[in-house]
Amino acid sequence: MERSILKKLHQWKNSKKKKPLIIKGARQVGKTYIIRQFGKENYRNVLEINFERDLSAREIFQKTHDPKEIYEYFTYFALEERIDQDTLLFLDEIQACPDALTALKFIGEDFPCDIICSGSLLGVAISRTSSYPVRYVEVIEMFPLSFIEFLNALDINETVLRKVFDCVKNCEPIPELLHDKMNEYFSLYMVIGGMPEVVQEYIDSQDKKNCLRIQRAIVNDYLADMVKYSDATQAIKIRECFDSIPLQLAKENHKFQYSMIRKGYSARYFDNSLQWLKDAGIVIQTNRLAHIDYPLKKEIELSIFKIYMGDTGLLVSCFEDRDVLRIMQGEIGIYKGAIYENVVSQMLKRLSINAYYYEPNQYTKIDFVIDCLDGITPIEVKAGNHTTLKSFKNFVAKYKPQYAFRLSSKNIGKDEENGIYFYPLYALEFKFDTEALN
Repeated sequence: MERSILKKLHQWKNSKKKKPLIIKGARQVGKTYIIRQFGKENYRNVLEINFERDLSAREIFQKTHDPKEIYEYFTYFALEERIDQDTLLFLDEIQACPDALTALKFIGEDFPCDIICSGSLLGVAISRTSSYPVRYVEVIEMFPLSFIEFLNALDINETVLRKVFDCVKNCEPIPELLHDKMNEYFSLYMVIGGMPEVVQEYIDSQDKKNCLRIQRAIVNDYLADMVKYSDATQAIKIRECFDSIPLQLAKENHKFQYSMIRKGYSARYFDNSLQWLKDAGIVIQTNRLAHIDYPLKKEIELSIFKIYMGDTGLLVSCFEDRDVLRIMQGEIGIYKGAIYENVVSQMLKRLSINAYYYEPNQYTKIDFVIDCLDGITPIEVKAGNHTTLKSFKNFVAKYKPQYAFRLSSKNIGKDEENGIYFYPLYALEFKFDTEALN
């Protein structure tokens, strides 16, 4: 599968003053695979160390941070291979050895080879490592397959994708036949999600139930990590927060409420459980804005937020069996709003666009507010072809943003009277990810 992160890896490799590269991201997004592929295609030799398997590697970092001693160990490990400028040192599952994270400051400056690190719970490890070498490393976050990557994996003709991109760029309606087909693919994407193993299974078997089995196995891996990388008491709280997410999103307002997990309990009891899930790359937090003012960051309400899953396919897999089967058949039902908002949140996160929501009262609801395209941009998410909410029109009239987007299954268009652009949900990436097809 062609992944857009490869372009970033090439940019890093070609930079003159490169630092050790850390690739973080949730378990099973494809980090190890893509690093091996990149190493094979761009280096004469790849030396891979897995800190969960190689106990001797852990021991050497626990004993010393001296680059010469560590280099000597790696030369023994490499045997007949030379470690030089044409070598990639790949340190996998580095979260299992916090001392190795600390040592990057020293070996990055003195080693002759390029260094890439990754790990499934790297975000958690970094947050707990007091001596994490911030200024001495470069960090890239990897996500599940984007919708465009998903289409590429399905071998959709590039000419077709280029046509969609051009229509989005020029705000012109997409040919109706193509528009309907893209809506179908996007509905499939929301169910299958972007985990590479799940996508590959769909390509191989076209069986959504097989995909569901793999999705739930990935979720079980997440649950196992909660136990493995936190103490027993904290693991229970993390699990309870995670298990509540589908129910939180099934509510009309989608706001995360600790009382839904345990009646009468508050954020204080659950401590840093949500932070653990965020650090692990499993969930996305979207905070409410108290006011609309620039910059938006200073207007967020820290204690009021929504929690979305980092992969919409995994969210769907967490629903009850009967609901999952209906969703697979196209009957989204009560989860429609949750699924559509989740996939938009997922796309914005991958695009590195900070997203918030605005709901000052029961009559006004703006699903997403982003700081992008030369100003504050509101986004309304609609599951069908329903009319634009009056509150959204009032928001646009009051704050007069340069751009306001209504995302639904409807084709591209514009409400000239109210200054609102209509885009299909699938077009969001085409609108903001201008390099995706390059």
